[in-house]
Amino acid sequence: MIQVGKLYNKIPYLVRDKDNNYKDLNYIETVINELSKKGINKKDIINIFSNNRDNLLHFHLVIKSHIPKESLQINFKNELVEFTFEEYKESKTKTKYINSFMFIETFKHLDEESLVNAFEKIIGCNGKNLFISIKKDNLKLFDPSNKQYLYRKTLLEKREIIEDVAQSFDIDTAQLFEDLNPNLIKSVCKDLNSTYKILAFELGYKPDTINKAASTGKISEQLKKAIELYLENLRLKEELKNFNLIKESLQNISV
Repeated sequence: MIQVGKLYNKIPYLVRDKDNNYKDLNYIETVINELSKKGINKKDIINIFSNNRDNLLHFHLVIKSHIPKESLQINFKNELVEFTFEEYKESKTKTKYINSFMFIETFKHLDEESLVNAFEKIIGCNGKNLFISIKKDNLKLFDPSNKQYLYRKTLLEKREIIEDVAQSFDIDTAQLFEDLNPNLIKSVCKDLNSTYKILAFELGYKPDTINKAASTGKISEQLKKAIELYLENLRLKEELKNFNLIKESLQNISV
């Protein structure tokens, strides 16, 4: 979490992703004033968190008094703003709202660092479903030079762990894994800025085979494996390229 300011010049306001859109201080202060009508005293607020990658209109408050048993919702400027609460104690949280932070903390306890990284970077949770929190235009799940490629591999390889944790939180994972498995041919060509013809040549397949697989979305296990090996080969080439650049830089320094 990153602090982006202080409400009323004293209450830390933190957001999950500073590069994502988030509500400004004036907006939050005005909403908190409305929240006081629900019996929440702003003097009791310790911290305010915005999981702005999951939901711009959900805020989590840490307060040093008795907390509401349920989340509170306020209709503010035609927007439904939701607040969840945590009592200011060193003991475990009392919130009932499930978000991606809870998954991250669980994976930390399970020593699943790769899942922690993947969830921190590209996964969100809205209290009902897990989803990819990156805008589609910025997704590069099949570009081996992009870290999202490795995050996708991790999520698929550790699907059983994710589903077990999600089940314990009563969170659905169907949409997430559907989005992680889009039309393979189309997605690979988009992310690599390539064409079906070029991909067919690289894989050693006939262009008609690739065109048909792209149009129907149906792909044989053999072709799927060939694409996976092709992408992995590109990743290894990228790693070797980076290694050689580092090696060259070190040699130049030592001269």
